[in-house]
Amino acid sequence: MNKHELIYLAEKYAAKKANSQERLAVDIFLRKVQEQGTHPFVNLDEEKRNKLFSKIEDKIQFNKNEEKKYWKRIIASAAVLFLLLGTVLLSLIIENNITQIAAKGEKREFELNDGSKIFLNSGSTITYPENFKEDRRITLEGEAFFKVAPNPEKPFRIKSGTIETKVLGTSFNINAYAKGREKISVNSGIVQVTYGDNSSQKVTLTKNMQLSFFEGNLPAITEMNSENYNAWTNNIIVLDKTSLGETAKILENWYDVDIEFADPSLKELTISGKFKEEKLETVLKSIALIKDLEVDHNNPKSIIIREQKEKFN
Repeated sequence: MNKHELIYLAEKYAAKKANSQERLAVDIFLRKVQEQGTHPFVNLDEEKRNKLFSKIEDKIQFNKNEEKKYWKRIIASAAVLFLLLGTVLLSLIIENNITQIAAKGEKREFELNDGSKIFLNSGSTITYPENFKEDRRITLEGEAFFKVAPNPEKPFRIKSGTIETKVLGTSFNINAYAKGREKISVNSGIVQVTYGDNSSQKVTLTKNMQLSFFEGNLPAITEMNSENYNAWTNNIIVLDKTSLGETAKILENWYDVDIEFADPSLKELTISGKFKEEKLETVLKSIALIKDLEVDHNNPKSIIIREQKEKFN
């Protein structure tokens, strides 16, 4: 990405004209800056600032000294964010960490340098060290399915909220869209989950076992076919007595739309079913038919669900 594209992205965001992928990328970047409690451009000492600039330089590949000086002034004044956008995925390097982002409406699959494979669901991010082979730690926001390359000497750890999942070599799914309502489902191998104050509680899961958290209550262990939990990797939406509120969140991520309910109590209704590579309109019509609801559009991206109006003959 050249300097003109970077400036264009920053201007679009400031003018509130950025698309969903661009907004998500910038929002996540700013949130990480706030979590660190520092401004990455203004408050860095010269050594760290030069280190950050070198990372940007490696990606942008400057050709002229004038361009380097120009961009150092930009960095010093915090005018442009360090964003490297692919067609559907952002790779962001801050200090020694890499963050991969799948925007709403997109799903991504990639392989880490230790041989592990990750399927990242819509509206999700993972962050991991550059030297991942030596330090196999990942922070997850959203949902991902992992196929972990075995390495007994270097356990694979995933942090999602206050929960840590530790594995040696296995496949499993973590849904951590909502803090306090995380779900871990194991497809193969053995997974150890720690949670609670100072990670004092531990649970071991094996194939077709799930661990679900409920906002402060004790987590529940269930046993069922774990393929349902990672069906999304095959573009299948599986609803199993799922609330309409949760269903709406799934559809918002998958189709990059906003869904509201005219009556908040409708969010508590539950629905079951499977939708494989269906258009959004087909899914919404099915839900409306089953639950006697109506679906209206303010515009193609804004949807309202309400109770069906009474019909008089």
